[in-house]
Amino acid sequence: MKKFLALSMSVIMLFTVSSCGKKETKDVPKEPTTESSEKIKEPDTTTPEQPDADQAKEQENPSADVKEPDTTTSEQGASDVSSAIDASTTADTNPIPFGQWAKTARYAAEDKTYHTVYVRVTKVTTSSDDAEYVQSAIDLHNTNSYEFSQIDVNEIKLPADVELCVLDYEVFIPEEFPGPDYGIVKPNMQFSQKNIGGGGFPSADGTSTYIGMGANSEDLEIEKDATYQPGNTYAFKSLFTMVKGYTDYVFEFTSYPEGTGDEHNVEDMYSAYFANK
Repeated sequence: MKKFLALSMSVIMLFTVSSCGKKETKDVPKEPTTESSEKIKEPDTTTPEQPDADQAKEQENPSADVKEPDTTTSEQGASDVSSAIDASTTADTNPIPFGQWAKTARYAAEDKTYHTVYVRVTKVTTSSDDAEYVQSAIDLHNTNSYEFSQIDVNEIKLPADVELCVLDYEVFIPEEFPGPDYGIVKPNMQFSQKNIGGGGFPSADGTSTYIGMGANSEDLEIEKDATYQPGNTYAFKSLFTMVKGYTDYVFEFTSYPEGTGDEHNVEDMYSAYFANK
């Protein structure tokens, strides 16, 4: 039996204020949960063949329309993280700017200790903005995931003012990050969405509040049986739900300081916040 988003397995409570001042509740589906990855391929460094006459003419025209490489599908080595912001110093009202690298830490199974990694949000796409992009991300996931992880959008029942969205982000793993020769554990981050200032997410008409929206995301697979090595930057995608047109939220994940071992105190945990635009 195919598994689709946890969104269809649980509910978000929608609280509506009635004309009598009392609150009524009704069940609406909850949003998805995530974990996904996309490995960035290293550029081809082989020597190109000599272009023929027609190709040479095209190369002489510098005004030709040239597209920039898609960094979410190409592999790159060490990223420039010299200006990275310490993620532990952020707040929901002062998040990491969109596209900016943040310095955080991730658990390494090799030595059971948290080590520095860098994360940045690169793209946020709503179904209203680009439904084709959202669907293509789901289709790619279904191509590369196992049967029990398949997502069938026809089975996802959302309120009329809620839509599916895709978060694109990158994680750079420094070369010194410990790991065996065969690679490290998938370095994706468990992002959630938080309403700025706290509380639930208001419905589009402002008369109701979605409680629990943003608590889970669905990891979208990008490559089948991918492997990961320190020294590279990897791209990932997450599927989540959001009220249509609502932007007053940030992306959030929790971590521990670099050097933290298994015997850590929960008081040391911090939240990292990232802007969505």
